[in-house]
Amino acid sequence: MDAVISKRQYDKTVSDTVFTGRRVPTRCAPMPGESVELERLLFDVSDHVATITINRPERLNATDDLARSELGACWARVREDPDIRVAIITGAGDRAFCAGQDIRATAESGIRNKVPGSRLHHNVWKPVICAINGMAVGGGLHQVADSDLIIAAEHAELIDTHLQVGNVFALEAAVLLRRMPISMVMQLALMTKAGRISAQRGYEIGLINEVVPANRLQARAREIALSIAELSPATVQASIKAMWASLDVGLHAANDVAYRYVLHHQMTHPDYHEGMAAFAEKRQPRWVVD
Repeated sequence: MDAVISKRQYDKTVSDTVFTGRRVPTRCAPMPGESVELERLLFDVSDHVATITINRPERLNATDDLARSELGACWARVREDPDIRVAIITGAGDRAFCAGQDIRATAESGIRNKVPGSRLHHNVWKPVICAINGMAVGGGLHQVADSDLIIAAEHAELIDTHLQVGNVFALEAAVLLRRMPISMVMQLALMTKAGRISAQRGYEIGLINEVVPANRLQARAREIALSIAELSPATVQASIKAMWASLDVGLHAANDVAYRYVLHHQMTHPDYHEGMAAFAEKRQPRWVVD
């Protein structure tokens, strides 16, 4: 038997192992309207929206090896499940969204799972909304930077502590530098806790889309997710891929990338014609779910 498997096969294996393993106290995978509680996360799917909740409030939602494995499984599920059109990632409680790597666990046993748990590292091109319910610290900035839309509670803050614990601040910075001024990224890195960025400041520099009262955060994130879920799934994903791909190249090359995505969609996907027909006929479109 060929020992080489595709990334999709690997991710499916990881996803099925986590969702069907002994750690899952209920059904192996969530049906629409149901939720599954893992050891480190909560995973819920309803109305085409998946909600991933980092569920370690006693550890400020810090991630250890198991949490990163479960995040990988959840992202694989989001990517492969045609019923899921939008994802929300958030944290349990109101103190922290994610405190990054669990330093205590790492000091005791090291890191075995070195794959970051964000959507870009798992090739998820369905829209992702990050609902920051408190502090986003260190590795927790991965989830923030790699999301498409960012909604924050009024008391939320962005903090980086990589340099304080002898680690290099680079992976999160690579994406943050494309979303906010370099001076602010340097502030996060070099001023550590003193360089924290408030939710309001994040909104002012264009990183955060909306700042809302804490008691409105989850409802607002879901409201946005449901509105996106009504759009053509194929068109939304192609648009997201085109925009992220354009960040990797210069302006002229970005135009070429965008044009290829537009032409490919117009020539190959029925939603292009369905959208225009539905508009002309004043009816709701019937999108194709790939």
